[in-house]
Amino acid sequence: MEQTTKALVTLLETGNVVINSIQDDNNVDFGEAMKISMKALGLIGIFKNLGKIKDELKARTPEQVCLLVETFKAHFDLKNDEAEKKVEQGLEVLAQLVLMLHAPKAA
Repeated sequence: MEQTTKALVTLLETGNVVINSIQDDNNVDFGEAMKISMKALGLIGIFKNLGKIKDELKARTPEQVCLLVETFKAHFDLKNDEAEKKVEQGLEVLAQLVLMLHAPKAA
């Protein structure tokens, strides 16, 4: 799940830069725009590796899904800690639901 984890971290870090840029005044100045642009360059790697990411997600194990959830929680950051906690809990529920719906069938 190397490519999938890298993609998740890149998306979250890019989102955090955007959130931090607009949280004070709802505007993005030139310096902030440059920070966003530099982080956004990492998105190119995601698009280049979409096939690998898709294959990793198809072959995932429950342990790998748990690791992705923990990675999300480690890199996801909102100013409002209560909202952050609710989003993280929601993601955990969704991950468990996906695992239940797509569990391998017993022989």
